[in-house]
Amino acid sequence: MNALFQLLSEQEIPTLLKMMRDFYAQQEMKFEESSATRAIHRLLKAPEHGQIYLIFRGSELAGYFALTFCFSLEFHGRFALLDELYLSEPFRRQKLGKAVAAFAEDLCKKAGVKALRLEVGRENVPAQSLYRTAGFEEVARNLMTKWI
Repeated sequence: MNALFQLLSEQEIPTLLKMMRDFYAQQEMKFEESSATRAIHRLLKAPEHGQIYLIFRGSELAGYFALTFCFSLEFHGRFALLDELYLSEPFRRQKLGKAVAAFAEDLCKKAGVKALRLEVGRENVPAQSLYRTAGFEEVARNLMTKWI
């Protein structure tokens, strides 16, 4: 059975928030539901900044991913960030991540975006393997963040 992707609608935000809570807990990231809800609403109102998709395996909800758009001189304009990709446990190791990467790449091509980036935990070896197989390469730089 193939992966199916559905653009998030307002009605599905509670479902997305539950998956985000699980994802953030697994990744040991801080989850603030009110902040997440505001960010989701902002993105739904401004699709030029990105999109959120639900991932289905047949009729079963398997996860979600967010694709956001940024601007970089290095990439000569807009680039995309596969910002979040979450698959619930029963749907892992079923090639859904590979399908997401291919779908996101196709979205980028249609949008005229020439580079797709992502970040993956250093300890997440299965995800790193998936992304390498999908054509992603590590760059010899560290991603650094300062919350403001």
